[in-house]
Amino acid sequence: MAFPCTVKAQSLRNLSSVCPYSGEAWSWDAVVVKSSVFAQSGSAAELSCSYNTHASQGFTLEWRYAAPGTPAIQAKRVLYYNGKLYWVNSWESRMALEQNPPVSGVASVKIHSVQPSDSGLYICDVTNPNDWSGSGQGLINLTVLVAPSVPVCELSGHTYVGDDVTLTCHSSQGVPTPIYTWNREKDTAPLPPNSIVADQRTGSLLLSNLSTAFTGTYTCRASNNLGEAACSIAVKVAHGSTAVVAGGVLMGVFLLVLLVAAAAVYFFFCYKKRACSSTENKLSRQNVDSSAQRLSTGPLLSAHFDGDQPPQLRVSHLSPLV
Repeated sequence: MAFPCTVKAQSLRNLSSVCPYSGEAWSWDAVVVKSSVFAQSGSAAELSCSYNTHASQGFTLEWRYAAPGTPAIQAKRVLYYNGKLYWVNSWESRMALEQNPPVSGVASVKIHSVQPSDSGLYICDVTNPNDWSGSGQGLINLTVLVAPSVPVCELSGHTYVGDDVTLTCHSSQGVPTPIYTWNREKDTAPLPPNSIVADQRTGSLLLSNLSTAFTGTYTCRASNNLGEAACSIAVKVAHGSTAVVAGGVLMGVFLLVLLVAAAAVYFFFCYKKRACSSTENKLSRQNVDSSAQRLSTGPLLSAHFDGDQPPQLRVSHLSPLV
């Protein structure tokens, strides 16, 4: 049930302080609106607004828009009429007056092919300088309904016997907020009720004290008034010993690969060092041969001893043989 909020405030600032927005009727007696409008994404939405004053010289009509969470005082102009119609460019191709010109008591507009981004607060503002009692504002809350997008299913935790895991399910889109329900594949034995905790609001499913009976495929369905979407995830519960063996095998393979790599590096450097040593020995032999050749082609030297010295103490003198 909608309760009209009638005030004497002459500004949105005062209006918001006297009658906070609650999604119900928000209007002065002079301006009547349908306070809550729901429209499916892609369809047309009619924002109804009517007034009682007689349009005369100086009459103006203005529509403004505020995104969800934005104060009404910060709403931005969408349409303005003062004898001539003015549009904000981004709205002109999508919005139309129900009555043009809007001078016969009807100021309603229609938005074509609404999108989720069109949700928010719309303000119908009628001003008649010659009849201030007939001037006023009406506030309309538009909600664009969207079917749930395909949810994403994820698993958190280790699926070992005796452990706990949490399955999560979430749709990025959906208005109203989707409700999440989990089911297991058919023809499976029922699980202990005290081992399962489901939250339809958040989409989580807690599986505690796992056993092999929990193995299977779990399906999450996200639904609202416009439709539903689903995702699935497989759970395979393994014994701890199996997990240890699997881990040991993986570690063994890793160590084997590491050993082979180390051996390859070792032999590579050994081969490289051996090749360098062989080259050095070859160069050394070449130097020795060269020196021997130079000695064989030089003058021959002979040794004689001074006669006045014993042979063992004589000083040798080298002289060339001729």
